[in-house]
Parts: sequence; C-alpha cells; structure tokens
Amino acid sequence: MSKLLRLKCPCGNVVNAYPGEVCPKCKQPIPIPRDGTIYLYRMGSPLGIAGGFGLYLNGEPMGHIGNKETIRIPVKFGSYNLHVASGMNRRCNDMVINITPQSPFAFLKVRMKMGFFTNSFVLEPSNPQEMPDL
Repeated sequence: MSKLLRLKCPCGNVVNAYPGEVCPKCKQPIPIPRDGTIYLYRMGSPLGIAGGFGLYLNGEPMGHIGNKETIRIPVKFGSYNLHVASGMNRRCNDMVINITPQSPFAFLKVRMKMGFFTNSFVLEPSNPQEMPDL
C-alpha cells in the first residue's frame, strides 16, 4: 500500500492523502509533484508537550505535524525554506532544502528546545535510519 503524503491542493486545502485521492474541500484530484520528497520526523517533545507544530514551506502553511509523526511532502525540483511554529512561538532555525535530480530526497527532524523564557524549534538534517514509519 502507498504511504500517506502531505499535499496542498490548488484550492489551498492541505491534506494527508494517498496518491490518487481527491480533495475533500473542492472534490478535484490533488496533483502530486513527482520530482522529490521532503521527509520530516517530529521527535518526541519533552514534558508531554504533544500539541501540533505548524509547518510552513516557503511561507505557505502545510498543516501540522504531531508528536513522533513522520510526514512526506512531495515537491518539484527547487529550493525550499522549511519553518516550524507553535501558537505564538515563531522562533525556529529555518532550514533551506535543495531538491535536485542528484539529491531528490531530504531527510529532516524537528524537536523543541526548551528555553528559560521561551521555547524554540530546531530543524536538523537526518538520515532514513533515524526516521520511524518510512
């Protein structure tokens, strides 16, 4: 069986869908970019903080990622800025990802770094062996 993908429909709706599904909002087939994939694993949050982290790809919302969840975002070749946020907290070390024919996959993990006054999000490169549910 195919794996769930995180897709953004042309109507703006972000969904987790299997290839070939239609958008539940506009009922149109959801196009799937076929060049490469960004894999993102959310590491377990400390102190039981399990709320969703908001994802932004090139400033566009891409839904949320849950605690200990791995998502797959198919993309076209190009450069992408990945940002993670939660609530009013926007502190994140954004990561720029280049998807090319020579490097069509990016493996990343995100974790929350506890701070004295505020928390921040840390995005870092990963490898497939560190990512559950691939």
